[in-house]
Amino acid sequence: MKIAVCVKLVPSTTARIQPGADGKALDLAGVEMVLSPYDGYALEEALKAREKLAGSTILAVSAGPAAASAALTQAYEVGADEALHVKAEGLDAAAAARCAAAVLKAEKPGLVFCGRQAIDDDQWLFPALLGELLDLPHVTAVSGFELAADGSSATCRRRVEGGEEVLAVKLPAVISCDKGLNEPRVPTLKGRLNAKKKQVASKTPAELGLSGADLMPALEIVSYAPPPEKSPGRIVEAPAAEAAAELAKWMRDEAKVI
Repeated sequence: MKIAVCVKLVPSTTARIQPGADGKALDLAGVEMVLSPYDGYALEEALKAREKLAGSTILAVSAGPAAASAALTQAYEVGADEALHVKAEGLDAAAAARCAAAVLKAEKPGLVFCGRQAIDDDQWLFPALLGELLDLPHVTAVSGFELAADGSSATCRRRVEGGEEVLAVKLPAVISCDKGLNEPRVPTLKGRLNAKKKQVASKTPAELGLSGADLMPALEIVSYAPPPEKSPGRIVEAPAAEAAAELAKWMRDEAKVI
């Protein structure tokens, strides 16, 4: 079986990110970029599926600027067989899904894994749109996945309020992966060395038959701004009874919460 996994390079969750000079983009100069954590769960589940289905191969796909190929290098380091980078600037989630779909329509994978969401834009759009574009069933936010021995179907579990939902899905299908699904493996030295021997293939959207209209963003960024600074805390230095009375007065007259 051909197994596909879609990955994205994003800023580290610990990075301090500031808006650019124009306020319409982010200044990522010097910011550490990493594989989106949810995509790490997707990649690990693809590896587990390959281990279960003898003869299977993994194709890692990413769409974005030149730097995005680093996500595919990480996929190689843990064992992906092939990697394809769709080179394009300024893609939003919808345009990236169209790029990935154009690749996967030709590859016809039996199983497609992707992260629940990318942690940079948090749009939650890519997996569902990819499923629609490929005309495949898709199960979102999967926290438990069991592949049938013959690779024809899978049982998915996902967390819902107050419990767990269990869904059966026939393959091929698109599965988006949530935290808790697995524990992503760490690249070994051998894996890193092997990755250096492999080349990340690349294509342009035009080579995939996509037009400029296909890449038009569905979301317009009007501006970015840092969150407002928090007001300093208020300390009431008085005996307990007086402090309580002053606090109650402040909550009623100024904060207007009582």
